[in-house]
Amino acid sequence: MFKQVPAAEALAGKYPEWLVFVTAANPDGPPNFMPAGWCMVCSSEPPMLAVALGHGRHTAALVQRTGEFAINFCGEGQHDLITRSGTVSGRDVNKLEVLRVATAPGKLGFAPLISGCARAFECKLRHVYPSGDHNIFVGEVVAAHIAEPAVSNLVNFGGWYSAATPATPRS
Repeated sequence: MFKQVPAAEALAGKYPEWLVFVTAANPDGPPNFMPAGWCMVCSSEPPMLAVALGHGRHTAALVQRTGEFAINFCGEGQHDLITRSGTVSGRDVNKLEVLRVATAPGKLGFAPLISGCARAFECKLRHVYPSGDHNIFVGEVVAAHIAEPAVSNLVNFGGWYSAATPATPRS
């Protein structure tokens, strides 16, 4: 049995969701990054990821301009960076410098990888789909990276963060 409720009320219970940082190169200045929560695998062959970015976001404009981006799955301990990175715009400041974010070069060298993340995927933009107040960016994974030593992914429970660890290990 179900009862009908406003969409916002039902969506408030959709958690947990993956947390990612989307990084993008900037031909006219420093690279930029932003936190995002709406990310998913959308193809196995070829490997593709999709992420929804709000209209008007500086990172979204850079992705459309360069056709390249990286999706960095946030790691345990990055909850403060998620909050802080969403409070300033890369249009106004060099977010990586101001927030003292350590990065590593990707294999392709266009979008930096964020240190401390559990995994990172360098992507070539293949599709952009308008979707209400966001665009969905679909990128083909051209290089994949996993943290060494391993780091647990961080998930969001509506503003409460937790490491995503299995309840019981596989045998």
